[in-house]
Amino acid sequence: MFPSINPTTTTAWQQLQAHYSTIRPLHLRSLFAQDPKRFRKFSLQFEDILLDYAKNRITEETLSLLLQLARECRLPEAIEAMFGGEKINFTESRQVLHIALRNQAIPLLK
Repeated sequence: MFPSINPTTTTAWQQLQAHYSTIRPLHLRSLFAQDPKRFRKFSLQFEDILLDYAKNRITEETLSLLLQLARECRLPEAIEAMFGGEKINFTESRQVLHIALRNQAIPLLK
């Protein structure tokens, strides 16, 4: 089974907590005023779906720390394990079948 990592025990979590104290007083108006490209930096579009996270108290440092947290929690390996059919559902001791439900071309995993 894939090891579970408590995110609050990581270095990135501690850094995010410290970072929060520096971004907490920031206002979105000032963030947009300081960076005219903020919407382009902090939004994603896939076909007709728009994910706009520019309207959150987030900076490039915040995003970097969040990505570091994902790496420290071994998220890329967990995604690979999920697509590989490994037993990563700890509560039921089985595979997660999210991908099988969404893509009928993928055979159900053993």
